Amino acid sequence: MIDARQVERLLGYRDPDGAVLSLYADVPAQAVAVREMFLRVDNLLAEQADSARDAPHAVRLELAEARTRVREALTTHVRDWLGHGVALVAAPSLGLQEAVPVSWPVHTRVVADRRPYVRPLLSALHHARPYYVVVVERREAWIFRVDGESIESVNKLVGDGVRDPSHAGWAGYEEYNTRHRAAELARRHYRTTAATVEKLLAANGRDLVVGGHEVGIVEFVGQLPDAVRRRLVGTFVVDPHTMTAGDVRDLSARARDRRRREHERRVLAEIADREASGQAVSGIEACGQAVNRGQAAMLVVRGDAVVAGFDCETCGELTPKATSSCPHCGGRLRPVYDLVDELLARVVQQGGEVEFADEVGDPGPAGGNEEPVSAMLRGRLVRPDR
Repeated sequence: MIDARQVERLLGYRDPDGAVLSLYADVPAQAVAVREMFLRVDNLLAEQADSARDAPHAVRLELAEARTRVREALTTHVRDWLGHGVALVAAPSLGLQEAVPVSWPVHTRVVADRRPYVRPLLSALHHARPYYVVVVERREAWIFRVDGESIESVNKLVGDGVRDPSHAGWAGYEEYNTRHRAAELARRHYRTTAATVEKLLAANGRDLVVGGHEVGIVEFVGQLPDAVRRRLVGTFVVDPHTMTAGDVRDLSARARDRRRREHERRVLAEIADREASGQAVSGIEACGQAVNRGQAAMLVVRGDAVVAGFDCETCGELTPKATSSCPHCGGRLRPVYDLVDELLARVVQQGGEVEFADEVGDPGPAGGNEEPVSAMLRGRLVRPDR
């Protein structure tokens, strides 16, 4: 499934002639509905071919080959992607042909541009990034990997055991020693489990969710290194000895979604606070100016509306306005299918962060702002005199 490194690598592909084709398809879970999906895909591919009829002959040939490749890939592997979204990207002249399944719904669409269309992939990373779940108790721990609707058991750890602590022994001293020993073994087991999780997380950017009985969760989280604790995105209560894999998947997903929504609300509230002091801006034009000047530390996207815009072929200036020439250098403007996607791609390439907020119209402190994008700035936005 998708990870951040894949998106960054895709952003490295660029064709100045605009012959990079991106096909997104939401593959139905039931095989009987696949035919209807293919009808929709074929109509979109035909529309793209028609829209490219005025392009140079070489570009038309490139796009025709790209359409053939993505259609064949979808036909060949569609049963592998039932119930998932998938991005198929092809650019024959660049040697690019990739299929990226995602465990998050995507709108079926076809986009031909200078680089791969990545906005749905970045959104999927935010909403449905794969993560690890650890279910702990004092003697055992179960580690799972969750990716959308799929869950896979990774490891089971068993700590050292002790004699039954209900046996009192002479004057209760043996019971005390047994309980003390049990507590020490539990702490050792938690530390061993924490070290195992730390190694797993060190190899990727995944989050962590912890489940179990309330006391066990508190004790285990207390043993996590700071770097791992920062990746903790939720906890849930479950009986480790009666749980099923489906229980773990559903409960961990709910815990992670609650934390994600809390995070989104905090981000929107911070945007509102920073706008008052000039350290954030909202709206496609203001955010475009911030990104054009490399001053956007974070871009926050609300909703999934596509916003058409323009890109200067000379200086790369982005603008939503259909002017006769670039307002920055006077160069020629070319249409951009989705200005929000271009803003996201540039912020990633500039080393900034991207966030997606579903809490549009929330009556909280940031609820009145329904602009499609906002940006937190590295400093106050500098607007050059024109």
